[in-house]
Amino acid sequence: MKLPIPERLGRIPRLNLGVYPTPIEPLERFQRALGKNAPRIFIKRDDYTGPGFGGNKVRKLEYFLAQALADGCEAVITIGGIKSNHCRVTAAFCARLGLRCVLVLNAPSPPETTPASLFLDELYGAEIHLVTSREERRATMGLLAEQLRAEGTTVCEIPLGASTPLGALGYVNAMQEAASQLEAMEVTIDYIFHASSSGGTQSGILAGLQLLNLPQVQVIGVSPDDAAPSISSEVSVIVRGIGELLDVSWHHPHVMVLDDYIGAGYGIGTSESEAAIKLLARTEGIVLDPTYSAKAMAGMIDWVRQEKLSADETVLFWHTGGQLALFNL
Repeated sequence: MKLPIPERLGRIPRLNLGVYPTPIEPLERFQRALGKNAPRIFIKRDDYTGPGFGGNKVRKLEYFLAQALADGCEAVITIGGIKSNHCRVTAAFCARLGLRCVLVLNAPSPPETTPASLFLDELYGAEIHLVTSREERRATMGLLAEQLRAEGTTVCEIPLGASTPLGALGYVNAMQEAASQLEAMEVTIDYIFHASSSGGTQSGILAGLQLLNLPQVQVIGVSPDDAAPSISSEVSVIVRGIGELLDVSWHHPHVMVLDDYIGAGYGIGTSESEAAIKLLARTEGIVLDPTYSAKAMAGMIDWVRQEKLSADETVLFWHTGGQLALFNL
């Protein structure tokens, strides 16, 4: 006889270093600023998750690094952009756990100033390797991992964003957390909007909704970089992997990703994303990050203005953190 799903999930090793539950708050003044036809809007504050200045990577790395410790890893190596939230949180976790941390970061050219995340990577004690392209960083990670293993070091390689079925379990848990909060608030949601890039957050939310038997909630991922078909395909793969991890057979949900709000490219703001940052800050005192959540919020605002969302609907906007991308030293 199979164990109930919560027990199966509970048996998978997980660190408990995040700060939970993160708040869900109404955005009443923001909603009014969008006009009388705007939906009811709430925000899930995963910028408050804790280590490494928080964000969605904390939930994923709790699973990934628990497995790394179980496997006896001595060094962790991962990749990301020079302002990567994932790499910063990985460095913070490694400092806490006493693991050697190696980061391969890409930037098209050396930065004129030091991004705040890079400063913190170094402050946490990470070893930094700079490359010029996304393609180069993955190959470099493989070479560095081989060198460490040749030296007798047990290495854990973490893929971009820890966006694997194991890492995505963090957002299966997160969706259960949010559902309990919303039930206590007597709030029923129709949509979840969030930034979707490497796919782990969206796949975990979708799988969590399936496990909660809430497939009617529409999950809208907004891309900050890649084309929608590419992200949707990756999300589908991760959702299937979650099912295998938990030994669950389910109907694979429709994956909706919007790539209309990318602008000139990854990490480059648009007039709409900059306006979204200002509007939320000035109505609610909440700061979005310029790379991810600002573009997701720009997408949600555009849907309101196109009347794709209506006053009789309720939206949960999932803040995935990353505000340090606003700052340089």
